[in-house]
Amino acid sequence: MSNQNKNNALPRLPEWMNVELVEKVDGKAIVKMPVLPHLTHAEENPRVAGGVIMSLLDYTIHHALDSLLDEYEYHATIEMKINFIRPGTAGTLISEATIINKGRTVSIAEGTVIQEETGKIVAKTLSTETYINAKPKT
Repeated sequence: MSNQNKNNALPRLPEWMNVELVEKVDGKAIVKMPVLPHLTHAEENPRVAGGVIMSLLDYTIHHALDSLLDEYEYHATIEMKINFIRPGTAGTLISEATIINKGRTVSIAEGTVIQEETGKIVAKTLSTETYINAKPKT
């Protein structure tokens, strides 16, 4: 995978991470991410960088919430609390997110990253999201 697209610009984060959206429905999302060498700290001990795991969770939560929003509603992360339980390693990481409460302007989501090969939890997060209605005025 090249780090640059046709316009000689860096890829968007999902392309750089090589993520695949598996499911996005009813406030839930599942994303798969193969662990590529550029996502790890070092060649001799290839553990996935914590920022990559957090970005994977944020991306998954984005899709879970997006499945509940109207056409003109946009959202952003306010806060994420994460627990790193064990390192993500070579293979594939599965990220799952669920919106556990959707209020009028704020929602709460939880997410989990699992190492596909072992079924063990890599990280858990609790996230707060905000959203606004940006419907054009007519």
